[in-house]
Amino acid sequence: MKLIKPEWIEHGPKESLSSLHINPEGVRVAVAGKYNAVDCIRIFRLASILDENYHKQSRLLCRIDTQCPLCVRFSYTSDILAVASRQSVLLYHLTATNPNVVNQPVQSSSSFGEFPETWRLRSSLSSGHVADVLDIAWCPSNDRYLASCSIDNHICIYSWPSATLTTTLRGHTGLVKGLAWDPTGLLLASQSSDGTVKVWSSTTWQCEQTIKEPFDGCAESTSFLRLDWSPDGTMFTTAHAKNNTFPVSACIIRGSSTVDAEFVGHRREVTCARFLPRILLINGRRRCLLAIGSKDRTLSLWLTSPRQPMCIINDFFASGILDMSWHLNETEGLTTLGVCSPDGACAFIVFNKGELGSPLTHQEMAKFYSDMYKVNIAVPTKPVANGVTPVTNGNGHSHHSQASTVKTTLANQTERRLNDGRRCIKPLCIDTPPPAPAVTPAPLPAPTPVASTSKVPSPSPQPPPTSSTTTTTTSTPSSVSTSRRTPTIPIDPKPAKGVVRSSTSSITLPSSISSTALFPPLKLLSNLIRKINNEYELRTEKSSDQVYILSCINEQTKLAQWKNVFQSPLLAIQATKHFVALVTLNETNHCSELFVLERQSGLRLYSNIVLTQTLAGLYISENTNNLQRATISVIYTTGLLSVFDLTRNSMACPILDINISHLLPPHASIVDIFTLNYTNSDTVCLITSTGHLYGFDSMLKHWTCLFHKHDFVSDFALPSDLTSSGPLSTLTKTHGATMNDDAYQKNLYSSPNRELLVSAYLETQIHRSRVLHSLREYSFWLTTLVRFLANSSLQDKSLKLKSILDHLAEHVHSTPINVNASLMPLRTKDEYQNVLNECLIILRNYDDTSTLVQHYE
Repeated sequence: MKLIKPEWIEHGPKESLSSLHINPEGVRVAVAGKYNAVDCIRIFRLASILDENYHKQSRLLCRIDTQCPLCVRFSYTSDILAVASRQSVLLYHLTATNPNVVNQPVQSSSSFGEFPETWRLRSSLSSGHVADVLDIAWCPSNDRYLASCSIDNHICIYSWPSATLTTTLRGHTGLVKGLAWDPTGLLLASQSSDGTVKVWSSTTWQCEQTIKEPFDGCAESTSFLRLDWSPDGTMFTTAHAKNNTFPVSACIIRGSSTVDAEFVGHRREVTCARFLPRILLINGRRRCLLAIGSKDRTLSLWLTSPRQPMCIINDFFASGILDMSWHLNETEGLTTLGVCSPDGACAFIVFNKGELGSPLTHQEMAKFYSDMYKVNIAVPTKPVANGVTPVTNGNGHSHHSQASTVKTTLANQTERRLNDGRRCIKPLCIDTPPPAPAVTPAPLPAPTPVASTSKVPSPSPQPPPTSSTTTTTTSTPSSVSTSRRTPTIPIDPKPAKGVVRSSTSSITLPSSISSTALFPPLKLLSNLIRKINNEYELRTEKSSDQVYILSCINEQTKLAQWKNVFQSPLLAIQATKHFVALVTLNETNHCSELFVLERQSGLRLYSNIVLTQTLAGLYISENTNNLQRATISVIYTTGLLSVFDLTRNSMACPILDINISHLLPPHASIVDIFTLNYTNSDTVCLITSTGHLYGFDSMLKHWTCLFHKHDFVSDFALPSDLTSSGPLSTLTKTHGATMNDDAYQKNLYSSPNRELLVSAYLETQIHRSRVLHSLREYSFWLTTLVRFLANSSLQDKSLKLKSILDHLAEHVHSTPINVNASLMPLRTKDEYQNVLNECLIILRNYDDTSTLVQHYE
């Protein structure tokens, strides 16, 4: 991937750009805005932008001065440039080319001098609108219609080539700021400042869908709302929407009036969404590529599946992003994305062949539309011979413009991996494997943006030795082909509780890192009510002076025991007999804050804690051994967990931003999170709806499975004399009572690998006891394993027994053990000596282990 920001196109700090578009052949790119205090459109040769050594012909092909050009769009089938200018749509036609004109300065004015191309005004579509036109769109493949939207709340449809007004679509009650045709030309989507998105039929010109929910209440602070359809026509992605108070980009399925997925993480309003107009084949599966631009100066690229962004570029411009345009060069395999900003600058991202997968050809796309929508789509290309595009001048003669030739180079980059598996690239390069061979495509899934992502920093400005500043990098299809596949595990039929991982969950992109959102954010409710053991009720309400009051109501007397007040709305509340944990949502700063109160009096025990990311769940549980102690767990939408250990006089954070996304398959939920205290050692435990119990290994800083509902072997399938007593046993029996014991015993004892299965299970129990710091259970399971191995027919039992005894003897005769560095629950030499003696007593009863006994005695 290569990032190019040509400084010779920039309009200057006091100028602006409003639109950018690359023509279908990839020969020209048009930018519209104000240049040198003059409203104009400049058409550049795309090849001269992408290749800094390209000096064969002039960079600037033509300049057109016109009033207030807000949008430019090239047609699909002819050399026509549509321009939104004031309350009209102007159509410019390429009438002549002059190959003799070279090296025309980019600052040239249309009032003097010649240009390599001549564009003349052909038609002015002034009927229909009575106010400024904000966006225009040609009907794909055949240019049959040209649609325009305006601040007069209307959409005008013009027929082509007759250039006559066909109809005016009325229904929006606010400024219509964006529209887009679906790839078949059957539907037209529009987005307005009235908080709605409408879908219109091109056969009846009637509104078929109106979507309101994610757009209601969106601020009217965006000049444009440029939405787009996916190349397969199954969905479209909108511009500015809201999830609670956070700006998002919403994805809406064709024929549905609800939001299917949300692209979350931009800090300010999304202004533009653009799909690559081709379906990609990645590892034999069909994918769509989406670019999203925002007012927060961030550009993000997304794959529809497997739910991950290709890259994120922060601070790309000094201002936001207003318009984008894709082009695919099938001859050289290059994919280009052009981006423009109101700060007067534009940039181009070039992907080399194979970095994004294999795009379908025009013929394959036409067959896809024919099979899926039963429509015949013509190939939207002008005739091209030998890489040259014929252009007709005003006299009817044909000239040939030179086909674009782009040379790309890749610099050697370095890469390393962090402890959590994320890549750290310096500066912008991720190695790319060769593309997978294409196979028969499968149906395209809906876009459900989650997987680990790598943040791509923005290019650092450098003094340009030449006319453009270029930064090279490779893209990240390797993250696509090597991403972890979601395991298929049956889930319980009972209703899910707590945080649920959704198969269509959104992706969040914090400003500091690129994270993955597996869980939906908590919804902000007007009133929250929580009951505490049917004795007390916590209730929230908004007062007339715009503050939020939390009241603790006695269930018997119905009187308020205490009240507390907060300046922000309450997002979540959880409580025990002694503590209340709540999270407020600061709508101004888009952040959440955690408060801890005493349940009896409502006093605030600690200062508010500003949470690092968007909240997905809040849990609190009492310590079974100490009721004056509690565990508060905070789960973020990115799948990170933070745990706070709480008492009346102290508060600690044993777990800070630890990933739990890999513990939950889609649609699974978290049942509970609590701290198990045993022999002055604390272990944070997590229970899921799939029947799994996990414990956090504080020494290794990782999660380990303490109980697996679908284990082939378990305590329930073992004889009663092979069961222990302790925290591990208690947890297993408490959370594994729904297992079918008879079925598991039948499977175990009928398996030809029964002895291996039991041996593996006993070894696992030994290490689970270590995680819980249970000396008694560790000794029990270790001696049980020795007894089982001695009595088994395993061929390698002597090796295993010798390794166990060597381990124990090594600690008996070694220097004093560093308790903090040891992974074992045994702390002293005497404890190891006792376990070793017990093992030797067991082995004396077996003749084939007598040699081992004599050696260690």
